[in-house]
Amino acid sequence: MTELKKGVKITLKEKIKETSDVYSFIFDKPEDFKWTPGQHGVFKFTDKEVKEGKDFRIYSFACINKEKKLISSTRIVEEPSEFKKKLLELEPGDHMTVDGPMGKFLLKDLDRPILIMAGGIGITPVRSFVKNIDTNDIKPKKLKILYSDDRGEFAYEEYLKSVDKEGLDIVFISDRDVFSEKIDKYAKDYKNESLYYISGTPGMVNFITEKLTSFGVEEKNIVTDEFRGYTD
Repeated sequence: MTELKKGVKITLKEKIKETSDVYSFIFDKPEDFKWTPGQHGVFKFTDKEVKEGKDFRIYSFACINKEKKLISSTRIVEEPSEFKKKLLELEPGDHMTVDGPMGKFLLKDLDRPILIMAGGIGITPVRSFVKNIDTNDIKPKKLKILYSDDRGEFAYEEYLKSVDKEGLDIVFISDRDVFSEKIDKYAKDYKNESLYYISGTPGMVNFITEKLTSFGVEEKNIVTDEFRGYTD
């Protein structure tokens, strides 16, 4: 596991609007700051005071160390929290700090079938999984990613669709019923032969976890990452 560091200074390089309300913030990556794909950090401002709500946010690293940059993405609604308003105000050259890396949402045992279910902004750690496989020429036995967004707006869509790797299948889904049906079919076919990763809102994570266990999938084969704060 990589070493936890606190107050690491990072500098914004670029802002990208991924969808109508998902933004990526691309920072420089300090040479000695490293993480494992799937992990996250705690982000804070260095010179902006947040008077209302939390003065920090937890964001997944959507990138890998070899990219030599730090990508974090978040959903920002029309009337966001004070923190996210100030986040949108950042310009290239502005600074933040990050504590990390943290988290146990780590891809393991690629010799087993794996199903990853990502909803909305829950795709952020999954991009790091895909980038790691793509960059390091890793060959999973059978890795299937179901990426669902009810509005049909997919962050990182161009990159994800460009990846062509043996053993990797990424499916984009804009219908909630289709998403549920594909999970059901997979779980019935593979049960505990597979590992299951769920990344999305707490409601989505709980619903799918209950669904999988109802098919006999053991909790030890289910790994989750909950994304809170969708509405701020």
